[in-house]
Amino acid sequence: MTLLRRLARLTLLLVLAVAGVLIELSVFPLISAARRRGIVRQWSALLLRACGLSLLIRDDGVAAGRPLAAVASGRMLVANHRSWLDIFAIDAIATSAFVAKSELRRWPLAGWLAALAGTVFIERGRRHAVHRVIETLRARIRAGFPVALFPEATTSAGPMLLPFHGNLLEAAIAESAEVVPIAIRYRDAAGRTAHAADFVGDTGFVESVWTVLGARDLAVEVDVMAPVPSAGRNRHELARDLRERISLRLGLSPDSVAERPPGFRSASH
Repeated sequence: MTLLRRLARLTLLLVLAVAGVLIELSVFPLISAARRRGIVRQWSALLLRACGLSLLIRDDGVAAGRPLAAVASGRMLVANHRSWLDIFAIDAIATSAFVAKSELRRWPLAGWLAALAGTVFIERGRRHAVHRVIETLRARIRAGFPVALFPEATTSAGPMLLPFHGNLLEAAIAESAEVVPIAIRYRDAAGRTAHAADFVGDTGFVESVWTVLGARDLAVEVDVMAPVPSAGRNRHELARDLRERISLRLGLSPDSVAERPPGFRSASH
């Protein structure tokens, strides 16, 4: 049954991929950026369903109960990072320009959609790469395009969050843009923490996809918290504040800092 489930879901993913390419080539050049973001949002929701995941959204009332997609413009979204699925979970709510390592662009399916959704790719090891990314993010914020960061700079599934890097938060501070903290967790049918979606350590992307496709009753919970002002903040203090808010929402200790394992995966920035 597990093999049949995987094959059925893989077939759906391939159909979605082909449909996405056709839409990108034939429809996207003819419609507005807002409508393109709407299609990516729907596509991402379908991808989660095709992988067998339910999407559960909890909202602190970002703007009087309006959906995040309606109020995310000109804001920065900041989340913890467990899986490659995190990107699609956020995109299914509010299509955003993510910051990710340049290697992600070459990943099958995930890299294609990430580029389609406006991901800003950063080349590690380049001295001026961070400065260029910050300027790009500022331009996206000014244009009203939501931007999203995983400030742990890697995926983690430990008992506490890794330190949050504050470099790219400079884009929000420079534009006085509010920052929306987002807590992401994965649950099984009994409501327990599920690890099938974890993309950590030496796990390869194809291996991770295969594990997800075989999982049963997997749900991703996206907890959207109230926006945090960034104007006049110090980036290090803002990073600590966001980490504490997300840690507390996940039920983790915000007082301790997890150590980065040797050879940690830098999945995104």
